[in-house]
Amino acid sequence: MAYLAFRSATDANKKTQQTAILQAERQAELERSKVDAEAFLRAKTIYEDALSQMEKQLGRVQNQASQLSTDLVSEQSTATAMRDQIGQLQAQIRALERTVVALRAQLIAAGMAPVPTSEATGPYLRRRLLGEG
Repeated sequence: MAYLAFRSATDANKKTQQTAILQAERQAELERSKVDAEAFLRAKTIYEDALSQMEKQLGRVQNQASQLSTDLVSEQSTATAMRDQIGQLQAQIRALERTVVALRAQLIAAGMAPVPTSEATGPYLRRRLLGEG
């Protein structure tokens, strides 16, 4: 009987130790889970903040791109209008040059001497008028 009591006490001690070990392991696992959950929440917060900042930055970049696109269209329109105006002015210059040649020819045909060309009276080269010379 003493042996059975000893054996029962030993088995009870083993089970108590095993239960204590299991409880300690569970407690450690629970603590690890808490730490992991806290780390996950911190990482999630950091990620969400970074994502929010990136979305704001993307919005700003899209607004800038839209503004640049609008500015580009405006600049292209202005450049086209200026090219058209330059073409019209060049046509007017050519017409005036033909008129000057015709008037000089008429003066010569009428026996008159035209005014000599000078800085004040021309003839002007187109390069000089356009500021290229």
